[in-house]
Amino acid sequence: MANIQLIATDLDGTFLSDDKTFDKTLFRTVLTRLKAQNIAFAIATGVHQSRINRLLADFLTDNLAFVTNNGARVVSGSGQVLYERTIPVATLQKIATLVAAFSPQPDQGVVYSTDDTAYVPRAFAPFVADRHMKYFQKMILFDDISEIKTPIFKVTMNWENFDEMRFYTAAKQALGNAVHVTETGTGAIDIVPSGVNKAVGLQVLADHLGIEMAQVAAFGDGGNDIEMLMHVGYPYVMPNASLVGDFLPVIADNNHDGVSQTILALLNQNAGH
Repeated sequence: MANIQLIATDLDGTFLSDDKTFDKTLFRTVLTRLKAQNIAFAIATGVHQSRINRLLADFLTDNLAFVTNNGARVVSGSGQVLYERTIPVATLQKIATLVAAFSPQPDQGVVYSTDDTAYVPRAFAPFVADRHMKYFQKMILFDDISEIKTPIFKVTMNWENFDEMRFYTAAKQALGNAVHVTETGTGAIDIVPSGVNKAVGLQVLADHLGIEMAQVAAFGDGGNDIEMLMHVGYPYVMPNASLVGDFLPVIADNNHDGVSQTILALLNQNAGH
């Protein structure tokens, strides 16, 4: 299988179907085959650990590694936290000021995320959809940033029927190098700590495993995957993605378990089938 020692995949729009499911039997086969060849597997996603734990509840004892919150947190397959970066309080205040002054307001809400808690500005509480909140263990409403006492990995703004790249541009201008701003491919903008992206998180994991990035395969579909895809030896892009570059093709889309199918095809090819 070339010389791949670690495989990482994005979740939304990549590993997960549009209805946030996947073929569990097929994935179990993938993990069994990867384990037999001593190839590590990681989830590299913009979302937080609590949501991942819900989605992958049947696979949490399979030594999966996690690069979460767009690279702000990295956990090894044995559960060891390898890396954490959070947004300074002063920067959170600048983000809050920017969001308050921006028009149109995020009509699908604003969430300040830890790995299990959603801090939501009280003014946006009516707009934060249940479909977003069900993946957090708890939601805490606040009026002022000073009320947040837990380190924040990520701030997410959601709109419906709005070109979120307008906010992306405004955020880049207002916040500069204080943060990393990225679009998720799902109509949202994520703001994470400066210098953080999936490539940074995946590099931490690869270093921990003693693996070169040239030996890593990654699957993605959105703007928050681009750094990761540019830094691995085997970058796979979903057929429905708008990313442009020298990428490898995935053999089916996310609604037909393209990631799992492509990994199995690689394993079969390696076995000489």
